[in-house]
Amino acid sequence: MAKKDAKHHIMTFTFKEEATSYQVFSELKKYHARGQVDFEQIAVIKRNENGAFSFEDAVDLSGSNRAVKGSLIGMAVGILGGPFGILLGSMTGMLIGGSKDMKENQEIQETFKRTLGVIPPGQTGIIAIGEEFEPSVLDGLVAQHDGTLERTDEQLES
Repeated sequence: MAKKDAKHHIMTFTFKEEATSYQVFSELKKYHARGQVDFEQIAVIKRNENGAFSFEDAVDLSGSNRAVKGSLIGMAVGILGGPFGILLGSMTGMLIGGSKDMKENQEIQETFKRTLGVIPPGQTGIIAIGEEFEPSVLDGLVAQHDGTLERTDEQLES
């Protein structure tokens, strides 16, 4: 189980073209494999014109079965699925995460609502959870593809 009060680094990437999000998603996996970043999970998320989100692709790079890490993207998927998805995501997160109480689940859901809200309607973006060793690496990648990157550090009880 992750440490209590662990800080989670969440990076949200947005690009004008949907294809660019998929290209950068692939590049981020390569950056992780080369040790330039240490991501736990990466997901491609599409936001429709009406504001609804859809979960397009994801990868778990953590290489472990730790409950909180494994359930963070699951919680995001729950939020994307609407009220039923939140219920399902919460239940799954609780089963995987063990002894999470309702306050902790709400905290994680609120984090993802804020983070995913960065992706404008009609665009596809990427959310990554993990560490970057040198910010200039991701800044350069985003600049090369004419995108934006928002970094969020969230203190979550795990």
